[in-house]
Amino acid sequence: MNTPEQDIRWICTVCGWIYDEDEGDPDSGLAPGTRFEDIPEDWYCPLCGVTKADFMPLHEYAAQRAAQTDAPRPRAARGGVGGPDAVVIVGAGIAGWTVAEELRARDPDRPITLISNDEAAAYTKPGLSMAIGQGRAPADLIEQSGPAKAAELGITLQANTAVISLNTDGKRLLTTRGPVHYGDLVLALGARQRFRAFDGDAVGRITRLNHLAAYRRLRERLDGDSRHVTLIGAGLIGVELAEDLTAGGHRVTVLDLSERMLDRLAPAPLGSELGEHLAAKGVDFRPHSSLARLDHHADGRLKVTLTNGGELVTDEVISAMGLVPNTDLARRAGLVTNRGIVASLETMQASDNHVYAVGDCAEIQSRSYFFIEPIRRMAQTAAAHLAGELLPFEHRPAAIRVKTPSLPVMLCPPDRSQADLGRWVSQRVADGQRADFVSRGTLAGYALAGKAVSEHESLYRDVNRRTGR
Repeated sequence: MNTPEQDIRWICTVCGWIYDEDEGDPDSGLAPGTRFEDIPEDWYCPLCGVTKADFMPLHEYAAQRAAQTDAPRPRAARGGVGGPDAVVIVGAGIAGWTVAEELRARDPDRPITLISNDEAAAYTKPGLSMAIGQGRAPADLIEQSGPAKAAELGITLQANTAVISLNTDGKRLLTTRGPVHYGDLVLALGARQRFRAFDGDAVGRITRLNHLAAYRRLRERLDGDSRHVTLIGAGLIGVELAEDLTAGGHRVTVLDLSERMLDRLAPAPLGSELGEHLAAKGVDFRPHSSLARLDHHADGRLKVTLTNGGELVTDEVISAMGLVPNTDLARRAGLVTNRGIVASLETMQASDNHVYAVGDCAEIQSRSYFFIEPIRRMAQTAAAHLAGELLPFEHRPAAIRVKTPSLPVMLCPPDRSQADLGRWVSQRVADGQRADFVSRGTLAGYALAGKAVSEHESLYRDVNRRTGR
C-alpha cells in the first residue's frame, strides 16, 4: 500500500473512477504527470461529473474498506439465502450494491442476500460508453468480482439467478433456484434499452449496450479490423458512443429522427456545434431518419433500410434510444407502477411497506433518475430506513457531463415541471457556448460547451438556490 507521500492515485468516492497522476486525464486536458493538487477546480470526474471535492487518496479509501472488512462477520456471511428477518436485494448494479454497502455500514448483524441474474461483478455502467476508445477490455471494467465483494461485506450472494415472480403477501420470491423468503425486499432492477419492433431477418443482431455481458459480446465482434457501426439515436448515449467508437478506430453512422444531436436535452446551437465536432472526426450523422428494417447482407454484413427510404451496409447496429425502467416484476406483483416503481421520497418504500425500489427502476414524485449521484442517494435513503433511521431523498437538478472530449459539454436541463414554461436563451462566450433556460424570469437550467463548462459549479449552485433545493 502506498504511503501518503507516495500515493499518486485518487479515487472518486461516487463512482469509483481512479485518477492516476502518471496517466493524467488527456481527454479533459490534463497531461500525464499532472498532480492532483494542480488540477483546476473546474475539472470534473470524467465518468460521473462530480468535482475534486469528491475524490480521496486511494490508500485512504483502501484503508477504510479494509477496516470495514475487519469488522465482526455478520450472520449472513455463514450461508443462508434469504430468511424471515433478511433483507433481500434483487439487482447487482450500482443501486443494489450501494444498498448493501450502506445497510451493512449501519447494521453489522442483519442478514443480507443479493440476487443477480448475472455474475454480479461490481462495475460502473457509464464506463461502457467510453471503454472502446480507451482500449479497455471487459475485464478492465470490473472493480471487484461479485463473490469478493459479497465476502467483503459479509452478505450472501446468489449470482446467475433470475427472479420469476414476487408474492408480497407471503414475502416470497420465486427464482430459477427455488423460493427465497425475505423480511424486507429491495428492488434494484435497473432499466433496459427502449424497444422498437423493427422489421427484417437480422433484428436479433441489434446490440443493446446496457450491461457488461453485451459489451463483452460487442468487443468480441469489433476487435481486430476497423468496423462500420450504425447507432440508432443521437441522445446522450448515442453521442458518447459515437465519440468512443470513432476514437477506437471504427467508422460510425448515427441515425435520429430529430434535426440535430442532443435535440431533447440541449438547445439547438449546442447540438449543432457538437455535430460539427463529431463530423470532423468522421461521424456520419443522418437526421430525420431511423432504422426501418435490418436484414442479413450477401457478404455477411448487415443491410440497413432507413425510414426515409435510404440504405446502407454496416457491420454492427447498436440501439441508443433511451432507457425504460424495469417494472414488470413489480407490476405483476400488484405494486403501484407508473413509468417506474412508485417509491416514497421519505423512505424509498414502494406501495408495500416491506418492499423498496431503488435506482433506475424507481419513480419518485413522477420523476425517474438514471445517473450515479442520485442513485447513490436513493440507496442511502433506503438503507437508512431499513436500519431504523430517516434520511429522506432530496430532489436536485440533474447535472450531466456528456463524455465527448471533442467538445466538452455540461447540461443541467430544466425540471419537467418547468420545461414547458420557459425557453433557452443562448449566448456566445469565448471558446464556448452558454445557454440559460429561463422560466418565469428565473434561471431553471443551463447548457455549457467548450471552455464555458468552467461556469458549471457556480451556475449549478444558482439553479439550486433559485429552485429552493
